[in-house]
Amino acid sequence: MELQQLQEQADALEIRGSYPVTKSKLVRAIQHRLGEQPCFATEVRWQCANSVCVWRQDCCKPIAEWLR
Repeated sequence: MELQQLQEQADALEIRGSYPVTKSKLVRAIQHRLGEQPCFATEVRWQCANSVCVWRQDCCKPIAEWLR
């Protein structure tokens, strides 16, 4: 999912204030608002058993630590 789509989803969920700097932080803010574990692109992603997670494809892509 592209950053613009994430920002639109954050707006729809009334996540106020300035957006987090990275895509990962924005996804975790959305997960938190939805009552999910905010685990996107964290160390727990490798043990994730949620095969229907909408974030799974992006989450499991290897990314540099400084981009998280």
